[in-house]
Amino acid sequence: MGAEMQNEGGAETRGLKRCQIWVASSSSSAPTTPTSIIEKAGVAHKINFKEGHVLPFLTSFLKNENKKGTFNFVFVDGDKNNYLNYHKRVIDLVKVGGLIGYDNTLWVGSVAAPPDALLMDYIKPLRIYVLELNKYLGQDSRIEIFQLSVGDEITLCRRII
Repeated sequence: MGAEMQNEGGAETRGLKRCQIWVASSSSSAPTTPTSIIEKAGVAHKINFKEGHVLPFLTSFLKNENKKGTFNFVFVDGDKNNYLNYHKRVIDLVKVGGLIGYDNTLWVGSVAAPPDALLMDYIKPLRIYVLELNKYLGQDSRIEIFQLSVGDEITLCRRII
């Protein structure tokens, strides 16, 4: 699902200080942690992996007032049917000026297709959730939205309130 990145203070602010990454699965199978890439990059000692379903993690963080407004960055990719649920939680965790990234927000171009368009089987059932998220983000006054033309599009939201 995403990553929380925070500097731990001190005069040195360049480079990764601490990162917490959630690897979530929307199925009953265990999620895969990309540890080999992290280890190869030499930053495994700076990363705390949390595996499992993300919504319970986010809900528990929201119960802790000290966590609210402390995340610098969250990246969301995975189960599209929960994108809006994720946004409604992470917006309170991300600090003003922090970023939230959503992957696949064009959903293979289906968000611009007419309702009766012929779509691939895996696209059609999740299209409504991506449309729902995009509409919500467009009306959310707490954020500014930027579209990054990378792959199937990434929507980057900067929290302004």
